[in-house]
Amino acid sequence: MQLTTEQLTAWKQDGIIVVPNVFSQETIVPALEAVERNAYDGLTYAEYRAKWDPQPDTLKSAYEKNSDMQRLAGPFGKAVHFPTGMEAVDKLIENESYLGIAQQLLGSEEIRLSYGQIFLREGLTDSRHSEHPWQGYHIDNATNAALPPHPDWQRYGYILSAIFVHDIELDGAPMLVCPGSQNKLDTIWAKYPGRAGGMGIPDLREFKELGDPVPLTAKAGSVAFRSSYLVHAAQPFQNKSRQRGWMGYHFHRADNADWCKTTRPVPGWSSPQYMKFLARTTPAVRRVLGWPRPGDAYYTPEALARLEQAYPGIDLEPYRQ
Repeated sequence: MQLTTEQLTAWKQDGIIVVPNVFSQETIVPALEAVERNAYDGLTYAEYRAKWDPQPDTLKSAYEKNSDMQRLAGPFGKAVHFPTGMEAVDKLIENESYLGIAQQLLGSEEIRLSYGQIFLREGLTDSRHSEHPWQGYHIDNATNAALPPHPDWQRYGYILSAIFVHDIELDGAPMLVCPGSQNKLDTIWAKYPGRAGGMGIPDLREFKELGDPVPLTAKAGSVAFRSSYLVHAAQPFQNKSRQRGWMGYHFHRADNADWCKTTRPVPGWSSPQYMKFLARTTPAVRRVLGWPRPGDAYYTPEALARLEQAYPGIDLEPYRQ
């Protein structure tokens, strides 16, 4: 999928674009079901609401037994990080159009995955927002980078993407973003200097130049790509019967890899499901995960034999050519 001139211009100006129809409904529907059942202790969202709507106090006691990190994937979130072990979710990264868009936005064919995680909030248990609408605004750069934001955001930042597994509408607590704010961080830095990778704004009203926040709404199958320097915040649900979930991946240029290191623990990278995922995924995805591209001098007969032993069932034919 080749981005249009208009989309690339919007990216440079706003630091965020939403690309519709990157994923088919045939791909998104099973991913949504997997995300829901992971979030709601084996139930769909409808089943979860039917069970817990009549007993909110009992629900609170039940989900608070889950850790804060696990609850990022929902009140009873189990799998959080990529690879989740849920095939319908993990296969999303194999979409070539999706990876191609990330390459275009980063200006390089050599990109790497920093991080992947399910993000899910829902109206019954949600509390991940600030008390006042001008609070909570920040950039996410510190999630992966320990260096302060650089004036050249396209070269030295990274991108976060959100794969929308269902429609997110105005009453469903869409993220609030400040388009163009990635180009205006100097004004924030002048007042709140000294942070490493991150940057928080105690009161958005201090920075009129950032403009009014815009809700990030989109249809299922769309993908939002945003700069790690973009100012944004969470907001409460207007409609408590809604949920807001997506699968999020962070990508950086390969030549930024020395400082784009995730600052969150990612236990999945050494797990059996990660090894299984590597064995069955595509060469393009393995490349994003840091493997040499097919045809590289690495793939000697001896190296291929060891790969075959390390990853049972892997198709090594692309690497033999």
